[in-house]
Amino acid sequence: MRHSRYNGRSDLILSHFSFPKVVMFSICVLLGITLTACQPRDITEQKPQLETQSVQTTPSHSRLSVVDSSGYRVTLEHPAQRVVCLFESSCDGLYMLNQGNKIVGIPAEIYQQPMLYHAYSVLDRRIQAKQIQSPSQGNNATNIESLLMLQPDLVIMGGGEKQTIALLRKLGIAVYIMESSTYAQVKEELSNIAILTDATVRAKTILQYSDQKITEIQRNTAKQPHQQTIYYAWSGGRIFSTSGTQSITNDFIELAGAKNIVSTKTNQPNVNPETLIEWNPDNIVLWNTDPQLIYQRPELQTLKSVQRRRVFNLSPAFIYNPHTIKIVLTALYLHHHIYTDVQSSDNMKETQYQVLSMLYGSKAAQALNAP
Repeated sequence: MRHSRYNGRSDLILSHFSFPKVVMFSICVLLGITLTACQPRDITEQKPQLETQSVQTTPSHSRLSVVDSSGYRVTLEHPAQRVVCLFESSCDGLYMLNQGNKIVGIPAEIYQQPMLYHAYSVLDRRIQAKQIQSPSQGNNATNIESLLMLQPDLVIMGGGEKQTIALLRKLGIAVYIMESSTYAQVKEELSNIAILTDATVRAKTILQYSDQKITEIQRNTAKQPHQQTIYYAWSGGRIFSTSGTQSITNDFIELAGAKNIVSTKTNQPNVNPETLIEWNPDNIVLWNTDPQLIYQRPELQTLKSVQRRRVFNLSPAFIYNPHTIKIVLTALYLHHHIYTDVQSSDNMKETQYQVLSMLYGSKAAQALNAP
């Protein structure tokens, strides 16, 4: 799902900061020496700050220590003050934690995709003015020199760029790898980032709030005589590409009090129209896609979800991003619409505003909640 959360493109925003030639020369020399030294060695030997341990996250004395999704223990002597977040959901999490001022580098997609640029411009004037550098040119394309010039004490990124991760660790820079592939992992990673940035009190408040909302959904679902089923279709018109039970999509379906009509464990299975007709789900959920794409398909006219106009679109994607704690908002939205007899008097727009206000503040919530 992460591959297609957002639609829209704009020109690539490249690094537009000028650096002193002497400093850049020094960086290049350091990189040359480091790369030469690293080549014959196994990267698992080069972990001055990190150890491969599968243990629970625990602070150690005055140090801040967490274990990331790859099993590495990340340790800081002091709370991070300069954070480069190359995993978009981590940027979102830092703003929720009121730590956005510590961000000194962001992924290129925030500038490239209009919807993301608009949302983050609401959260940070520096992004609106394009004053925060993006030391990357897209996924798995980090510019090491540009990143080092930002002097980060913490880099948050996905696990795909293994050589870059190894090099940063060799240079003594803490790297926290994020994945956000399940609701449990989303909560754990938010807690970990909070530990590394000294925002644990705020994280606890957010997680207690999200647990409370999920409990409310569960209480309402228990009153229903029939559990609603959902078929999820991917964005970009891929209506026959869906998500199985081992996916974050399945998580938000279940959090909404519904059941995924797809029973296979395969993360991203494809189905044919005949199979979808045989399943005949109560509801169809789309990702940033016009429901008319479903309603206008002749072969799908017999589906009860089509006949009853039960096709719902999760848009804008930033607000319903399930790879963040806003997966709770996604669950609330779906629960509200598929169990109309439970919450028919509720104003979903108001619920949405309340959740966003809790996460970002009332002013930002109002701007993000605008049509």
